Amino acid sequence: MGDVLHDLDEESLVARCRTELPYVMDAFSEVVRRHERYVFNLCRRYLGTEEEAEDVTQDVFMRVFHALPQFEGRSQFKTWLYRIAMNQCHSAVEKRKHFVRDTDDGDGGSLFDNLLVDEHTPQDDYSATQEQDCVQKTLGEMRPAESEILSLRFMGELSLEDIASTLDTKLSATKMRFYRAMEQFKKLYEKLCL
Repeated sequence: MGDVLHDLDEESLVARCRTELPYVMDAFSEVVRRHERYVFNLCRRYLGTEEEAEDVTQDVFMRVFHALPQFEGRSQFKTWLYRIAMNQCHSAVEKRKHFVRDTDDGDGGSLFDNLLVDEHTPQDDYSATQEQDCVQKTLGEMRPAESEILSLRFMGELSLEDIASTLDTKLSATKMRFYRAMEQFKKLYEKLCL
């Protein structure tokens, strides 16, 4: 059975999930197998921690499990999946902001910030970690719409056409937003990191 599912194209696999869920899980398990690593990497890059990315990845696939029988196929499955992932990442960031505000240490900083400062990394990983932190910090300083489009393009590895479909905008508007976001990222990155 697993070999048959492994050989199905995306559209056929999704169609099978729609008819089988919630009673038969084989096709859904294949969907998870095909996409979990990619969703996890997207969430990890967006959120910055593996632990939070694992939790959000589970949430994404729970949402997919419940929503897949109603998926109408108006967009590509991958586009639909990553829209769910981005929404879950946004929710996690909002929860984090609420948590950080609630844990202010009285000196204008948060306990969360202090924990990040105390984190130590091995010397050989230092520059990569520093670069990743700097990119995350820059994305965190951007407006959510700008950060989102860059995350979809570079972390989600979606084309501008797929991003336009995901955001339900025209391709020309998506291109304009993307290039403006890139300019903003460059300016902020130079200010914060160089």
